[in-house]
Amino acid sequence: MGRFGLSRNHPAIAVFAIAAVVSLALVGARRQGWLERFELAALDHYIGLISPDNVSPPRVAVVEISEQDIQNLGSYPVSDADLARSIELLSDAGARAIGIDIYRDIPVPPGSERLEAIFRSHPRTVVVSKFADEGASGVGPPKVLVGTEQVGFNNMVIDSDGKVRRGLLYMEDGQGGVGTSLSLQLALLYLSDEGIRPAADPENESAVRLGASSLAPLPAHFGGYSGVDSGGFQYALDYRGAPDAFPLVSLTELLSGDFDAETFRGRIVMIGVSAESLTDRFRIPFGSAADAALGIPGAELHGRMADQLVRLALGEAAPLRSLAEWQEISWLVVFAFLGAALMLWTRANWIIALLAFGGLCALWAVGWLSLQHGLWAPVVPPATAWIASLSLVAAYSRSRERAERGEIMQLFSRHVTKSVAEDVWRHRDEYLEGGRPRPFRVTATILFIDIKGYTGNVEKMDPAELMEWITGFLGAMAQEVLDRGGMVEDYFGDGMMACYGIPVPRGDADGIREDARNAVVSALGMERALLHLNEEWRAEGRPQVGIRVGICTGPVVAGSMGSADRLKYGVVGDAVVTAQRLESLGTDRVEHEFEKQPARILISDETRAQLDPTFETECVGEFIVKGKHRPVTVHRVLGRTPSGLEAQPGELGGPKP
Repeated sequence: MGRFGLSRNHPAIAVFAIAAVVSLALVGARRQGWLERFELAALDHYIGLISPDNVSPPRVAVVEISEQDIQNLGSYPVSDADLARSIELLSDAGARAIGIDIYRDIPVPPGSERLEAIFRSHPRTVVVSKFADEGASGVGPPKVLVGTEQVGFNNMVIDSDGKVRRGLLYMEDGQGGVGTSLSLQLALLYLSDEGIRPAADPENESAVRLGASSLAPLPAHFGGYSGVDSGGFQYALDYRGAPDAFPLVSLTELLSGDFDAETFRGRIVMIGVSAESLTDRFRIPFGSAADAALGIPGAELHGRMADQLVRLALGEAAPLRSLAEWQEISWLVVFAFLGAALMLWTRANWIIALLAFGGLCALWAVGWLSLQHGLWAPVVPPATAWIASLSLVAAYSRSRERAERGEIMQLFSRHVTKSVAEDVWRHRDEYLEGGRPRPFRVTATILFIDIKGYTGNVEKMDPAELMEWITGFLGAMAQEVLDRGGMVEDYFGDGMMACYGIPVPRGDADGIREDARNAVVSALGMERALLHLNEEWRAEGRPQVGIRVGICTGPVVAGSMGSADRLKYGVVGDAVVTAQRLESLGTDRVEHEFEKQPARILISDETRAQLDPTFETECVGEFIVKGKHRPVTVHRVLGRTPSGLEAQPGELGGPKP
């Protein structure tokens, strides 16, 4: 790796460069969520191993409606009369709070009037509702309870692997209001007897103080999570310290009076369905093999959530904590560099294997001990960084040629197609000098693109929607550049800079002419792509935009810029300045009807001279632009003649299929 600054006489530079690459790649992989499932599996593994010293007594009991109960009742859903009778029996038995995880937006006679009266006379009863979410409509509460605190939503937050590890305290109801979850409503009823009520946290304005604990909304990057949807007031479920099971009574036993009142006295009681023929089941990170396959009933899961909230409020548990994102990244980087550094003094395979195994064991122990003390410290990214650094440095020591090729590909493949990057590698002796790409002066064509009206759209869109919108736009525009053999030099906010004739200079007149043609063809392709994007955005209710494109052909200097460990390949020169000024010319100087032609494509006189007659252009005048002392003759590209649109074999500027 003697080129690009990774000298054969200084292996440490190469080793630590590998560590840096590993760190950046894994930070990116983690942010993309590629490691999330592995991290969640590691968390489940730890939870299954941890045996808490003090398991709290069960504060929840469950009345289940099983398959046998449905057979005994003769029908389903449970009638209003049976539900009213159940509430009375549980209240008489001394239940502190009763949660009904059965929808009652529509009465189920007989006994509907009696059930309404029971709801009104038993304020410690909470009935479930559901807010509409993606792919499912909402279910309202009983009409008699609308607007009261006897309603709690049962929406769940399900992870990518289908398990529930997060709970909700509050959630927007889709009608401008905020609802409270079933589990929190039940916990608050239980805690009211202890004199505990939710309050604002004086030290954290976004947190809720609940007795002995402060609960803050879960961030999108928490523990092993990578940019998950953190909508609503989410908190991490912590199954440590919870009872293995809750006391269970069937609905048949309850209605027949065949139960011990002590089972319910002083407890939160959940009424819900456990019948496997119904779909109210959720998978959690631990439990029996049957639970893992089928999941646990929703009523039991809500009970576990309520139980955790009670334990948090009473100080029997503490909220699960996580490292800050910068700390997690540092944790990853430390292991990447440590693994690389240790490889500096050994080449023996058995020592490498011992280091790999020993590092993984140390990480496993750190993760286990951290979770024992309530801290979720991700171990998969640092473990991956550790193994990757060891493996890559070992490979480097045996094949410097392969490592050198990797560095060259890393530098160029982000900007150009793979075939162009391969061409750079094949001719590396022509392009590299002194460990860096050789600076050279060349005639190239530079293209700048920017969105018209970007600032106004930014103010109308939330951050996630904006990033999705701008990423889709830039991706489509960049593809047009790459399809025509160009290089994406840089992105900046809502714009992009591309070069044609870089990094592989053509040098001859025919090559310069082809670069200019390809740049203009790319711009026209961007216009077609934008028409398609605008149609999609219009259907989605998103704003449509126009673009300004500036293109100039002229001399530039190309080469790598930056420090030895942070190289960036780019170009500077008069053509760059001119292209940027053409793009930014105000509509007061060059009028354009963006409604008819969404792309305003302005090119310099030098670029126009390289085009053949199939390109339709018009001269819009001479302009003094910033950074130029002489006026610039500007042409607008209108399109191509039908003959110019016919694909020619091997022509980069031909239409795409």
